[in-house]
Parts: sequence; structure tokens; C-alpha cells
Amino acid sequence: MGFFGLMFWFLVVFLFVTAMRRRCDRRGATPAGGPELDEQRSYLEALESRVVQLEERLDFTERLLASRAEPAPRA
Repeated sequence: MGFFGLMFWFLVVFLFVTAMRRRCDRRGATPAGGPELDEQRSYLEALESRVVQLEERLDFTERLLASRAEPAPRA
């Protein structure tokens, strides 16, 4: 999976999280919403942590590719 494939999945996860938040806001969910709301929140937190991990991996990959693109100094 290349850079654009990774960016595609970032976009998909971001849109999904945004849609879920809007859906919860429209319902007028309260903090005492019950176990279903707690389950959805924990699922969203898991998705957000995965996005953060993917961002870190992408940053690392970009740095790695940038270091390879620089020509080696000649002695």
C-alpha cells in the first residue's frame, strides 16, 4: 500500500468518525446514555488511536523516504 492508499484510509476513517460524532450530536446523546453510548465512545476512541498510530507511521515513512532521496556526500 503506497502513500496514496494510506491517505485514502485516513480519509475513510476521518469521515467515519466525523459521521459518528454528528450522528451522536443529532440524537442529543447525554453522558448517561447507557451501555450503547459507552460502547460507541470506546469504539470511536479505538479508531482515533489507530489514526494517530497511522499518522506516526506515515511521518516515519516520509522521513525515511526523504533521507533516501538526499544524495550521499562524496568524499
